[in-house]
Amino acid sequence: MSADKYGECNKSHEELSGGKDGCLEFVESSLLPIYCKACGCHQNYHRKVIEYKRVVIYGCCKRVHNFQIEGSWDGCQQFYPKGGEFAKAALECEACGCYKSFHRSVVPYE
Repeated sequence: MSADKYGECNKSHEELSGGKDGCLEFVESSLLPIYCKACGCHQNYHRKVIEYKRVVIYGCCKRVHNFQIEGSWDGCQQFYPKGGEFAKAALECEACGCYKSFHRSVVPYE
């Protein structure tokens, strides 16, 4: 089985008046793994699905704790998930108790 994923078939068929056959996903054949088991087309006719993993780092907290004083933030400089990264309460910051969306998100470029 190949590591690449393929989506819908883009081959135009003459018997369908140039339309597509409706195959939505490449299913690898057991005899010839480069041909789709569902529609019989070569895998190159299917759209290749590329998955990107986005890494986001959450920085300083921007929650205003006192609306009467402008810029009254709590000083928390980085989001630390409460109970670890995969815990149920990981959406709250352990340092300041704020929800993750109050922390400024920084997307590092690679």
